[in-house]
Amino acid sequence: MKARELYTPRRQYLRRVDEPHGVVLSWRDGTSWDDYVLRSPDSTVAHRWAWSGIIQAAYGHRVFPLAAVRNGTLVGVLPLTLVRSSLFGSALVSMPYLDTGGICTADEWAESALVRRALDLAADHSARLELRHLTNRNVGLPASLRKVTMTVSLDGGEAAVWARAKSNRRGQVRKARHHGLSAEVLGADGLDDFYRVMSVNMRDLGSPMHRHRFFHAIAGAFGRDARFLLVRSGRDVLAAGLLLFHRSSAVLHWSSCLRSARSSGANQLLYWTVIECALEHGCEQVDLGRSSPGSGTYEAKREWGAEEIQLFWHQNPPTIDLPAAAGNSTSLQWATTVWRHLPVPLATRFGALIRGGLPQ
Repeated sequence: MKARELYTPRRQYLRRVDEPHGVVLSWRDGTSWDDYVLRSPDSTVAHRWAWSGIIQAAYGHRVFPLAAVRNGTLVGVLPLTLVRSSLFGSALVSMPYLDTGGICTADEWAESALVRRALDLAADHSARLELRHLTNRNVGLPASLRKVTMTVSLDGGEAAVWARAKSNRRGQVRKARHHGLSAEVLGADGLDDFYRVMSVNMRDLGSPMHRHRFFHAIAGAFGRDARFLLVRSGRDVLAAGLLLFHRSSAVLHWSSCLRSARSSGANQLLYWTVIECALEHGCEQVDLGRSSPGSGTYEAKREWGAEEIQLFWHQNPPTIDLPAAAGNSTSLQWATTVWRHLPVPLATRFGALIRGGLPQ
């Protein structure tokens, strides 16, 4: 397919697509799927089989775990989720709520066959298609370049990473410790404290919060590959994050710090705890999550030595940000302002009804 052309699929639904070089089908065996993903150098945490169960349990979305198979052997995978929303329309995404996903294969035929199958599925469900990649794959679809992910190399160990961080970040960590703040790394028993901090911060940002059961499902499905990090002042939790491990990477998709605690250095102690935890786990890098170039979060991550990696979100048809497409910016600004003034329990409850329909 030529990169400048959009593919217009025929309207039909096939569970199985046979081709001369192999077959594309809906996969059912999570063990063999993860075996393939964990051996694939282009895989990310978003490709893990666990997400199909997590997303279904939290939001009831339909998942399509597509597999390219040749002679009985997996040669490529593409996890897809159909996200339907009365506010934002329908989207077939790999993967919603995450930064990556997309096609995982080194096989040219598998890449092309999986894209064709995804386009057919999107047409069948009258949904836009979005495939999220870390590289500009030759899938024949235009890519949104609005976001980058910020990655900290752990090369050289703790002393080298500490030295590469800006002096003001190191100073904030020292300040936090001087004032008695402490950090801990927990399993599922850290979920509730993490969720309370996230809920307050998301309300303050004017953004809807994921359901509690979403993070509960992540903790259960990922087991030892999921860790909740908490920064405390006495018994009070000031900052929190959820760290996921995949191959040689640690990924921080969700983290928050209470606004009232930012001057204490709690947020910077959280970042340093993430780095320490990743080093103890034997990781080679920490992915601090996506940012818009030039934004405040982008600059803050750069001060920890993070370097940007362009995200390629291939789309059919090309589209703008979903919330912006749902209404004019004035209405969205008004809604955000109102949201910030809601009591946290109310904002969290209503946010859970909206958040699942936003693939971002």
